[in-house]
Amino acid sequence: MSVASGPPAAVMPPDIGAGALLDALPDATAVLDRNGTIVAVNRAWLMFTADNEGNPDTTGVGVNYFAVCAASAAAGCADAPLVAVGLRAVFAGDTVECDLEYACPSSAVGRWFVLRVTQILGPEAGVLVSHVNISRQKMAERELERRASSDPLTGLANRMLFTQRLTSALTPRPARSRSPDVGLLYIDLDRFKPVNDSYGHAAGDEVLQAVASRLTLLTRPQDTVARLGGDEFALVAPRITADGLAQLVARIEDVLAEPHLIHGRRVEVGGSVGSYLALTGADVDDCVRRADEAMYDVKRAGRR
Repeated sequence: MSVASGPPAAVMPPDIGAGALLDALPDATAVLDRNGTIVAVNRAWLMFTADNEGNPDTTGVGVNYFAVCAASAAAGCADAPLVAVGLRAVFAGDTVECDLEYACPSSAVGRWFVLRVTQILGPEAGVLVSHVNISRQKMAERELERRASSDPLTGLANRMLFTQRLTSALTPRPARSRSPDVGLLYIDLDRFKPVNDSYGHAAGDEVLQAVASRLTLLTRPQDTVARLGGDEFALVAPRITADGLAQLVARIEDVLAEPHLIHGRRVEVGGSVGSYLALTGADVDDCVRRADEAMYDVKRAGRR
């Protein structure tokens, strides 16, 4: 009786060579020797080079991959030094594999990859470097993030994203003085319920979408417009003065007063706008409460 001392060694089919197997891999893959010099690449690697407007003479067989990392770092690629560190760790045996996710957009599309470095054991020791395309996965993740942070009807920020943006705007930074520079608006439509009652919820949805569009057109790139639910909206305006916030409120009141065309009729809805100008470092919940109270003061007064 014989006892097996370990798993059987892999056997290469006699009619399939290492080059054919390398070409069969779907990911852009290169084999590096002990010194980091590229000794073999597959077809996907050559296509990857072409897609990124690279030069096979500087990224192909015979080129040292550490030199590729150094050249990329000199060209401003922030990830290149991390790749070199990962390569050295795998070569030294500190780890059998390292991964680095990075964006690699072309002139036409956005793309993402994972650079994977894997140890090769045996008499011809080295490493296997692969660029794995994860663009579909990243786009799915971004779509999930977008859905999780946006209002499905209007496309505006939802309450969660609104709170995040307000928190970020209120967070003190070393280069920013403690000055009243974060504007917060709370907006409640005044005559929205009769729209739903008289014309139906589809018409009401169109009014909400129109309001979202009007608010967005009035804001700056750094501002965040959100729908908090129902007919309530909010706006975060960082780096704004008291005069600037007052002017923004006036413009919003004017645009909300413009009638909506519903089933051939011009219907006025309007809105009550409460504003609060906050100090950086202020409490988020307190700022929200103050803007909400200001909005109700306007609504109770029945005027702007």
